[in-house]
Amino acid sequence: MIENQRLKHVDISVYHEAKKGNWCSGDAFYTIETDDYILCAVADGLGSGEQAMEAASAAMTEIKNNHDMDIETIMDRCNKVLFGTRGVVLTILKMDIQAEIIEYSNVGNITCTFYRPSGELVRPVPSRGYLCGKKKTFKTERIPYEKDLIFFLYSDGLIFDAKYHSIFSSKDSPTLIIERFTNVIKSSNDDTTLLVGKVIQ
Repeated sequence: MIENQRLKHVDISVYHEAKKGNWCSGDAFYTIETDDYILCAVADGLGSGEQAMEAASAAMTEIKNNHDMDIETIMDRCNKVLFGTRGVVLTILKMDIQAEIIEYSNVGNITCTFYRPSGELVRPVPSRGYLCGKKKTFKTERIPYEKDLIFFLYSDGLIFDAKYHSIFSSKDSPTLIIERFTNVIKSSNDDTTLLVGKVIQ
């Protein structure tokens, strides 16, 4: 499934596919734009199937209900609500529209890469582990952004090859980039979510 969202400041395209043979995906994503910020989140419930889906959905519900809070508080609330579940890995981006800063917070292997219009790659430093209600300390990394910056979030259903970097161009839309990916990736033995966003103003 491919979903396209053209917001006021960001163009987003998402590829979302369940593990081969499964009726549901243990991955989940959420995006929202307000007058002040844009938030994007991708979660991967541990394992696959219904229990993974329930854990990832619980995290997304918490984010939907509290997206106005600071990013570390959102991560902490997600962690608490996941007590008793399989747990998830989670990455959240929150873009401050006035300051032109992206805040990044993460636990686990939802990978994030930024492609600047200059061609520079920026990879935030991920944190190990997963969210399941155990006490954790969360970090926020702040990255300046500009028009035509591309950001890419993906779950571990994608085995990223270095040659895939050539798929990304600041001249292209996220929809075109996602379509290129669907032409090169094969059916995965895991749930797969790819989220590509581009700053358009």
